[in-house]
Amino acid sequence: MNKKLFLFLGIGISIFLIDLLFNPTDEDKTIYITNDEVISLINAWSIQVGRDPNVDEIRSIIDGLVEEEILYREALRLGLDNEDRIIKRRLAQKITFLRQESISIDPSDKELIPFYDTKTDFYTNPAKFSFTHLYFSIEENAIGRANLALAKINDEEIFSGADPFLLGKNFSNRSIESIEKDFGVNFTKIFDSPILDTWVGPVKSSYGIHLVKISDQSASYLPEFEEIRPQVKIDYLLEQRDSQIKSYLEELKAKYKVVLNPSFAN
Repeated sequence: MNKKLFLFLGIGISIFLIDLLFNPTDEDKTIYITNDEVISLINAWSIQVGRDPNVDEIRSIIDGLVEEEILYREALRLGLDNEDRIIKRRLAQKITFLRQESISIDPSDKELIPFYDTKTDFYTNPAKFSFTHLYFSIEENAIGRANLALAKINDEEIFSGADPFLLGKNFSNRSIESIEKDFGVNFTKIFDSPILDTWVGPVKSSYGIHLVKISDQSASYLPEFEEIRPQVKIDYLLEQRDSQIKSYLEELKAKYKVVLNPSFAN
């Protein structure tokens, strides 16, 4: 009798488990929509459209949320999330955002000022120059033509034999980095010890030969902390969040073993 009872119980439990596996409970089919979710979507809608939604639009917002949840659950049921690179990336981004939220968004000056002091090179505004130039194409005896032009200019003769230059003739408030980007590193050497309001050259660039007259320069300077406090705060928070993620990843890596295909091991 006991053996039959245990047999029936075993069969009954097996049937129950199979039923749970293939016929989920009604609770699994229930979608709960919280007030916070709806309010968040309404606020996002209002910001995007520029006004509050009416009753029909709110109903449409909720319907969209429900439909999205239904499709999401069906996709999970069908296993569409398996080995999906986009989904993996989005989930990785989400956990990153969650970790970053633990960082205080209102750091004190006691935190910001030491950060600012270690970044003075970054916050220093570079020296800037205003200049004009005459361009001579390298294919047409550029150095000879440039020397002739310089002699005429120095003798206060009118000169009009320069070649057209794609980037223009006059440049205002340009940093060395910007000038180097446009003309090349050789061209920037004349700005190491600039002579104002005097034509100098020939000067070689990435394009050819130039005569250059520097009309103005402003020295580099470091803004006071209070001048750029909002920017320092943004930079500080970004660095703290990056540091938080790196530390978190290092902790997680210690828990995992990575097996790499031998073809890529080297």
